Amino acid sequence: MQEKRYFTLEEANECIPELVDEISLLRAIRAELSIYHAEITPLLEVVSSNGGSKWTPALLKATEKFQNILDRIANRGCHLKGLDPGLVDFPHLREGREVYLCWRMGENKIRYWHEIEDGFDGRQPL
Repeated sequence: MQEKRYFTLEEANECIPELVDEISLLRAIRAELSIYHAEITPLLEVVSSNGGSKWTPALLKATEKFQNILDRIANRGCHLKGLDPGLVDFPHLREGREVYLCWRMGENKIRYWHEIEDGFDGRQPL
């Protein structure tokens, strides 16, 4: 079990360039997976065990890439909250209590935080 990490504002901001790349890649893989899903679903509806599809290897590879990126983000200590619009929370200690520094794709640095239970709608300026 990984020890909980708390980010300073500087540490969290240093993660942004990689997160931009990773979230962009996750979005691309998600689009790829939806194409494979559209191709495979009709086959699965016709026969419950059809011996596979020409798309199966690509589907498995894309799924593995997707999971590996999610794991990298999580192992860094970041909390990916969604691909659209690309939300990431960073555990942070503020005045002795745990809160989240909050970043969204398109923002060049972290400018907001929120209480853990408040989520994105509770964002407050730093």
